[in-house]
Amino acid sequence: MFKPSHKRPVIEWGFTRFNRMFLKKHFNRILLDAPETVPKENTLFLINHSAWWDPLFIFYLNDQVVHSDGHGMMHEEGLQKFPFFRSIGAFSINNKSRKHLMESLTYSADLLASGKTVWIFPQGAEQPLEKRPLEFFSGISYIVQKAPHVHVVPVSIYYALEHERKPNAYITIGEPLPQEGYAKLNRKSMTHYFETAATKQLDELRARVIQEDHEVFRPI
Repeated sequence: MFKPSHKRPVIEWGFTRFNRMFLKKHFNRILLDAPETVPKENTLFLINHSAWWDPLFIFYLNDQVVHSDGHGMMHEEGLQKFPFFRSIGAFSINNKSRKHLMESLTYSADLLASGKTVWIFPQGAEQPLEKRPLEFFSGISYIVQKAPHVHVVPVSIYYALEHERKPNAYITIGEPLPQEGYAKLNRKSMTHYFETAATKQLDELRARVIQEDHEVFRPI
């Protein structure tokens, strides 16, 4: 059964502080490349998904950079095991149930229409970091069609073991994708458009990391 988010400020406050310390403990550096201004209302963030850490970085980015009323999809099974995630903005999705899937997508569109942000892993499940194509699911385009004035922002996360014992996390938050590039496309073509843009951004991030080109990044 679909479970909406049910934010509780006290839980959000506590988890925010735990998450900051937890990530700083396990990562050598967290480095960000982002525009000066990131939209914090009516925004759909599309994030590549390659590691267990990704949801924690979503929460961290919203805490440190975006400062929005953020919500995110979480698989129904995971939310059943860890229901407290509803208290920090997670809502359920189960693509094996069409009814559940449609409720989740419609709920996402409603959140965006009310000015909130929604963070989604459009690959649907965790995939190897280097896997191509990224294979986005078409639900993201359904959401955009239901909330046509939404900002669509690709977010890329790349993990690298370099010169230290702990890994570094590199993150790029892109500019909102131009609506004229996708607004008139059908759902399949729109999904491909988003996937292509996200892949390009992730590959550019990967190239910077490999070349040790760190000038564009700032620590967060």
